[in-house]
Amino acid sequence: RIKSLLRMKLLHDDLDTSENILFSLAEALEAKDFYTRGHSDRVSSLAVEIGRRLGASESDIEAMRRGGLLHDIGKIAVKESILLKPGKLTDEEMAHIRMHPARGYDICAPLKSLEPCLPIIRSHHERQDGQGYPDGLKGEEIPMVARITAVADAFDAMTTDRPYRKGMNEETALAIFKNELGSGQWDPDCAKVLLDIRGKG
Repeated sequence: RIKSLLRMKLLHDDLDTSENILFSLAEALEAKDFYTRGHSDRVSSLAVEIGRRLGASESDIEAMRRGGLLHDIGKIAVKESILLKPGKLTDEEMAHIRMHPARGYDICAPLKSLEPCLPIIRSHHERQDGQGYPDGLKGEEIPMVARITAVADAFDAMTTDRPYRKGMNEETALAIFKNELGSGQWDPDCAKVLLDIRGKG
């Protein structure tokens, strides 16, 4: 029995180590790029706040907390010259960068403990109208945790500087969300909660 318990402890220790490596990789990826430093932390926090307002379960809240931190892990597989390119991306470069959700899914899928985070990692660039990627999911086909994270991700991306553009102010970003509630890009319920949180509802 003691041997069995020791074996279980070693398995849990290995699991913790594997998870920690992935979270450290995600941090290292952002640290290399001045423009995205802190992005995943902010996405994680905002997704959790939106999720709580929508009455998400504690298990979904935890998935969004961790999934938000890991949502861009697949960018490890994206060429640095594309990630940091100051100009407009070519169609080929855009197709390359759009592989990052599927790559992130493949990286994290072997860890059973990250299973609740996988829909966020894979589907945070899907759109309500089915025009997103990588799977072209539509409406409620997109897991709610991913729909919430998509809104948090888009808002943070819009309001921070990137190599190819200056970040817009918060008011402008919120106006875009308000004007495009029915555009088919974001889940309108999630976008409305974002507007409420930021005082623009």
